[in-house]
Amino acid sequence: MVQSFIETGNQNLGAMGYTEHSYRHAGLVSNIASNILERLDYSQRDCELVAIAGYLHDIGNVITRYNHGQSGAYLAMKILQDLEMSWDEVALIIGAIGNHEEEYGQPVNKIAAALILADKSDVHSSRVRNPDVANFDIHE
Repeated sequence: MVQSFIETGNQNLGAMGYTEHSYRHAGLVSNIASNILERLDYSQRDCELVAIAGYLHDIGNVITRYNHGQSGAYLAMKILQDLEMSWDEVALIIGAIGNHEEEYGQPVNKIAAALILADKSDVHSSRVRNPDVANFDIHE
């Protein structure tokens, strides 16, 4: 399910001219976010939680780009609920996912703060799909 949501969301964004949001992006954000908390001496479990949030943070793009953080948080909640993750941990993850967008996102917890930093640090040129500078979206 998660792989399908990431792939379809990436295809949807490609059709709209947005940057790449594939498995590469999900995996990189997951790794960077975990590395941030690890280097700040957070617990191994916090590093695992932020890695999960990092991998799932853009799954809402399967529904729509607009408010994809909120739709992604809901999808993540259902996925993590099915995996029987504790509600306290689910709350941290969905809070981070729901608050990672530039327009209104806030670092509401340590997971969200690391996720936002990791997501915004993925500026690799391979993500660019729209070579027309006049049509660039500053949020991508």
